[in-house]
Amino acid sequence: MTARTTSLRLRLAGTLGVVFLIGMVALYAAAMSYAKLAADKSYDRLLGGSALSIAETLSILDGKVQVDIPYSSLDMLSAAPDDRVFYRVVGPDRRTVTGYPDLPDVPQRRSVRSDSDTSGQFYDARYRGEDVRFVSLAREIAQPGTTGWVYVQVGQTRRARDALTRDLVFGSLAPILLMTVVALGVVWFGVTLALRPLGRLSGELASRQPEDLDPVVTPVPAEIAPVVDSINGFMSRLHDNIDTLRSFIGDAAHQLRTPLAVIQAQAQLAEDGDQGDMRGSLVAIRRNAAKLTRLVNQMLSDATVQHRSDVRVFAEFDLLATVRQSVREAVPMAEDSDVRFTSPLAQAPMVGDRVMIGEVVKNLIQNALTHGRSEHGEVSLMLVETPDGYLLSVADRGKGIRPDDREQVFERFARRNNDEPGAGLGLAIVRRAVESHRGVITLGDREGGGLLVEIALPRRARRS
Repeated sequence: MTARTTSLRLRLAGTLGVVFLIGMVALYAAAMSYAKLAADKSYDRLLGGSALSIAETLSILDGKVQVDIPYSSLDMLSAAPDDRVFYRVVGPDRRTVTGYPDLPDVPQRRSVRSDSDTSGQFYDARYRGEDVRFVSLAREIAQPGTTGWVYVQVGQTRRARDALTRDLVFGSLAPILLMTVVALGVVWFGVTLALRPLGRLSGELASRQPEDLDPVVTPVPAEIAPVVDSINGFMSRLHDNIDTLRSFIGDAAHQLRTPLAVIQAQAQLAEDGDQGDMRGSLVAIRRNAAKLTRLVNQMLSDATVQHRSDVRVFAEFDLLATVRQSVREAVPMAEDSDVRFTSPLAQAPMVGDRVMIGEVVKNLIQNALTHGRSEHGEVSLMLVETPDGYLLSVADRGKGIRPDDREQVFERFARRNNDEPGAGLGLAIVRRAVESHRGVITLGDREGGGLLVEIALPRRARRS
């Protein structure tokens, strides 16, 4: 059963939704900053005008600073009826002339001022439990007996400013929020439309018959094309494997049918004949049973190599020990065998599939014993080290193989003539196992007569 995860449509729309949400937060922060700046500029003009109006009433009488707070100076701030207003006038002697004496001082008071500096210094501070916006103006007094600076400080709570800031923010974010919702709807529709080819692809695959392994031809976007190519590649390999399996089953059935029929016929003759005929029938039965056993063993070996060459579970092993063990397992299977294995190596570490390499050695030995027997020769194996890996050679004293026939003998159930023993699987098994290790197998003539099989194997077989 296919493991199901979150819908691709939901994942795409969710990702875009998160992006939109982050954008909304960023826009909210930008809008809040801009709205606060706009509200401060708007009300700072009134606050500065109020302080300037008070500063214009400053005068010196009998050496003392006099100020007449005009009603209009505070009336300017009446546009914010919920706000409270605070003021203070400080004389050259740093004493409060009028107003609230506990107003907070001006932060980082400027040391030099000019008569043209009428804009004042604006700042925020906490006063009586509220956030208050202040402005501070400085006027220089230069009269006989009295010189210095007089400071006018006016403050207003931020209620009206904050209300204006909220109105500006919400007024600007409402269209953005609406556009975001519309954009998410468009994205959802666009994602649904973009994923329609997947639905068509799924429908085509679901409607196919089990034996239909033709390539998928449904048009798909470029991003999905690699998936379709992978599916087509998989179906192509599956088609090849099924054809190979069908061919193997057909050939195997044909190969098995003959020795079984002979065994059955010889058994019938032994049952109906006299004692002399019985002995000949038993010899024939034993000979065909041995042939059938050899065929079954090769078929099992072929199935093992084919499976392991597909999965390719490679690990480090000692090639020298594997060859020796395979020789011990293969030699007792034959009668009157004369097999010699030599190697100058103490060990031969290699990364690959030990079981497949063992099948290679056993099939080469059986092939040499079956086709390369000679009264004056032996089967010799040698393992040597090369710059790129190892070279395993197997030589016999048989008739050898003509150059024109050497490629044919690597095919399954391929024999040069029907009179030869064996099923024609040995070298096909060997070639598949060697090529799965990125090795090379070559057939040649042994000096003095016979067949020479050489297998070059790398020290580290690649999995890909």
